[in-house]
Amino acid sequence: METLQLALIFNLKDQFLTLKYSNVYDKETKGKWTFPGGILEKNENYEESLKREVKEETGLDVDIVYQFFSSMIKTVDKKEAMVVAYLCRPKGKKVKLSEEHTDYKWVSPKDLKKMKLINPILIEIAEKAKILLGGGGE
Repeated sequence: METLQLALIFNLKDQFLTLKYSNVYDKETKGKWTFPGGILEKNENYEESLKREVKEETGLDVDIVYQFFSSMIKTVDKKEAMVVAYLCRPKGKKVKLSEEHTDYKWVSPKDLKKMKLINPILIEIAEKAKILLGGGGE
């Protein structure tokens, strides 16, 4: 079973960085939004893996503040995966996207409800992160 790690990178307005998939993978992901992150590779440390994925996808270095969420999900290809989410603070401001993504937005959990997401669990994850940041639920 795979472990998918997600970084909820927050800005001063307690908005989260989201990324829009390009067509690098397949038609199931193209045009859908997600948080930065990726699959934990064999023999890789959780935090190092997350920081590497974030750097590759966004060009940002991050400080991991808190691991706050884990749950089982069905992936786009219908496999089971464990998703683990972390609150992260960016060390820089300039986002530089990889070829995996075509756009980025800073959004609130409420904004996510209007977006075409890779998985609806992203809304729940963002709402829990917002509560941890002291903003209450949406």
